[in-house]
Amino acid sequence: MKSAKELAILDVHPTSGVPGGEVLIECRGFRPESYSKVYLGEVEAPITSASEDKILARLPDSPKSLGLMLRAGDVVSDVFPFNLATCLAAGLHPVSNPVIAPDGSIVTTISGARGQQVPQPLIRLTRRGEKIRYQCEIMNPTGLAFSKDGQLYISSRHDGTVLRYTNFEHLEVFAEDLGVPCGIVFDSRGYLYVGDRTGKIHRIDPSGQKKVEFASLEPSVSAYHMAIDADDRLYVTGPTFSLRDSLIRLNKRGTAKTLVEGFARPQGLAFLPDADLLVSAAYEGKKGIFRYSPANGSILHYIAAPVMVGLTVSDQDLFLASSDSIYRMQLPGKNPVH
Repeated sequence: MKSAKELAILDVHPTSGVPGGEVLIECRGFRPESYSKVYLGEVEAPITSASEDKILARLPDSPKSLGLMLRAGDVVSDVFPFNLATCLAAGLHPVSNPVIAPDGSIVTTISGARGQQVPQPLIRLTRRGEKIRYQCEIMNPTGLAFSKDGQLYISSRHDGTVLRYTNFEHLEVFAEDLGVPCGIVFDSRGYLYVGDRTGKIHRIDPSGQKKVEFASLEPSVSAYHMAIDADDRLYVTGPTFSLRDSLIRLNKRGTAKTLVEGFARPQGLAFLPDADLLVSAAYEGKKGIFRYSPANGSILHYIAAPVMVGLTVSDQDLFLASSDSIYRMQLPGKNPVH
């Protein structure tokens, strides 16, 4: 085979993705009616639709790939660099954001169906993907968050509690009577916000003794997902019965402001170092991770992916949770690609 200037990838939108996501390839010289294919590394990427200058393709699992390439008959294009997430661990059941432990490992869950007791459902993943089960028993662990002093807090949607796992040795109830608690997040003062999917956001003081209803929102059919910014403003998503769900921001008094409408099944949230917010959702016919700027309200399709249930940022790494796996990728725009 030989490369030909008349067959080329001109651009890809977006230039990062997770296996199963769909990307738009701008190209020239593609012949969709003939023996023409798209490859990610050596693995064929299924084509959803194609013309001579545009291709919609689904990303395969191709962990050793350098990028995308076109083939039309016996002619191949040059490789276009692409940043593909790799599966760090499978056989899991996350239902919210994974979290980064003080030692740099990733904590997630095998949550199980509601009412299902999974033995030792709290999982620590090393950066090499080794799975280590914590020696604790929790029914339906859901939301995860670390406090400033490095203690892990876990919500249980089964019994309406938040538990504190002190030094990964002692498990105790921190707060209870929280409805169906899902996402949890701490603010800079150590107050814990708990998203009760029946329609409430609870705020709990650092002692766990004082609980107030911070805000009331439309109930979610699955879970509230939350993130908090440097100004202690709370951002919330949660799939509802509506076909057009919203990204909502709550100020320190609990007053809600709708920032974006039109999301479908919005789930995990995480802030980038530059204060932009990542949102896992479907939006305007695309799926994956969207980058929202609180400064100017712009939205960018950042990562092509199936809708992820959660995500978290650690330095230059992004960890994404599907319903059964954790993926790892370098933040888009950084040097290495694969």
